[in-house]
Amino acid sequence: MPASAPDGTRARALVEALAAVAPRSSPDDRAEKLRLLDGLAGRRIGHPDALLRFHETLCLLQAYPDDREILARVDRALATFPDRLRRLGAAARAQLRDSGIVGTTLAYPFGLPMARWLAARHPRDAEIAWAGLADDERLEDILTLLVAKAEEDTFTEGGLGWRPWIRSAKGGRRVSDLQVLATLFSRAALPEEVRDWLFEGLGLPIRWRLRNLAASRTGARLPCPAPFFGPPAPSPTGFDLVRAATAHLAPLRRVPRPEAEALIEAARLAMATRARELHAFSHPNADDVFLAECGRGLTVALIGLRPAWRLPFEGYYAFFALRNGVPVGYGGGWCLFETMEFGFNIFESFRQGESRIVLGEVLRVFHRVFGIRTVVVDPYQIGHDNAEALRSGAFYFYSRLGFRPHDPEVLALAAQEQEKIARDRAYRSPLPVLRRLVRGEMCLRLPGASRRPEGRIRARQLATLVTRDIGLRFAGDRAAATREATGRVARALGAAGWRRWQPAARGAFERWALVLALVPGLSRWPAAERRRVARMIRAKGEPGEAAYVRHMQGLPRLRRALEALAREAEPAMARSCP
Repeated sequence: MPASAPDGTRARALVEALAAVAPRSSPDDRAEKLRLLDGLAGRRIGHPDALLRFHETLCLLQAYPDDREILARVDRALATFPDRLRRLGAAARAQLRDSGIVGTTLAYPFGLPMARWLAARHPRDAEIAWAGLADDERLEDILTLLVAKAEEDTFTEGGLGWRPWIRSAKGGRRVSDLQVLATLFSRAALPEEVRDWLFEGLGLPIRWRLRNLAASRTGARLPCPAPFFGPPAPSPTGFDLVRAATAHLAPLRRVPRPEAEALIEAARLAMATRARELHAFSHPNADDVFLAECGRGLTVALIGLRPAWRLPFEGYYAFFALRNGVPVGYGGGWCLFETMEFGFNIFESFRQGESRIVLGEVLRVFHRVFGIRTVVVDPYQIGHDNAEALRSGAFYFYSRLGFRPHDPEVLALAAQEQEKIARDRAYRSPLPVLRRLVRGEMCLRLPGASRRPEGRIRARQLATLVTRDIGLRFAGDRAAATREATGRVARALGAAGWRRWQPAARGAFERWALVLALVPGLSRWPAAERRRVARMIRAKGEPGEAAYVRHMQGLPRLRRALEALAREAEPAMARSCP
């Protein structure tokens, strides 16, 4: 680019050159990065697309710096973004809406836990964007359920209405509309899950002005006293994911509560600034957080759920991955017996990083905690009804790492496509073919895995078995079904004292009893095996959920019995479908 080129064109060229060299690692590449960072340090970047590209490249370099000198340059460059955004015109800033960059605004219909978090952490910057409210009447109907009985007429015909009610409810306090509603919902005399469901059903768009550097994607980084230097490792030839997932892992440590809360805060911020939410980050258990230092600057945290928010049958942890303190990915593992259904997401800024290595380390941590033997990714993860995953070729990402579909037709199609790729390296599977490839789940078999993971029992099958039994034997009376099942199963397992267990464990017993009551001959199982089943159920209510899944691993007889029940009920359930 000649020196006489317009400054905007010159800035864009420098940004593109930096983005191109960022993932590379030779000494010449390092020198080029320094030259480009220096060239961009005081240069105005007036075009929003170029500024976003610069931001994303800096984020990648912050997570994967060559050395301390480059990291210092990158940190200084990111610190200039508040000024860079202020110098942009309003129209240009509007084009960066929802980017999560400091100085911009995003809007998203957050659920109640995250709305409450925003109202508490960013009271001056988060507010309801009322212009986006779709249904005034629904809001008034729900407010009627939450206010004091004496206030209900406010929302009848001719009453005050919801807008004046919110102004009145502030009582002269300097609080936002979001704070008023978040407090109202949080204090309502309703079960917590009902409050969450009602709030989410409103779809209230929440506008968040990212005025604080630390509360944006630009500055969201945990302290990292000893960063790892070196750019992203090149994609390793012959990378063996099974070996990586089952390799020895340095001891995990359960994180003390203050550190756990800082990790949860960072996870929530990383998601919220990308207009995303995750169940475990909305309802986290700060007493059930594990941390693994995996080497090369990578840290993986597992975050469990509060007991009241745990899933009925699966054990679940979310993961949060950081590289040199920079959040780079998230996801979760849902475990039932030997199988873990798995969601894996690398934030877009870091997909030129070490995605394979991150995946291997995350699975290694899950394997250590849960003892999993089969890992399953569902169709959505690889592109079914997920345009981003489809376009990115997620199917081939997992396929190259050893994941295989169950469907014989999909396997045959995948083999045909691999032959085409082998003949022509420029070939790319067209979208119609990709849509056929992603119509079913893929699985990775670890040592000891079942030969037929597609025949495993699933949580949704257990739920369907329970629904069918309540309909057939109890005419829909769920209270009667629960009383009968808990009594029978308590006698079969020798768990007469289950009502004295902790509340979460009692709830787990009631849920599992509705399933176990369907198992033929349960009371005739060996006493030791029945005691192990009772211990497994009780562990569901412990402060941490890892022991629950571990107990489940030791119950192959129960797994086989439930799989048999599902197979036997399948024809009848298929006939009942419309």
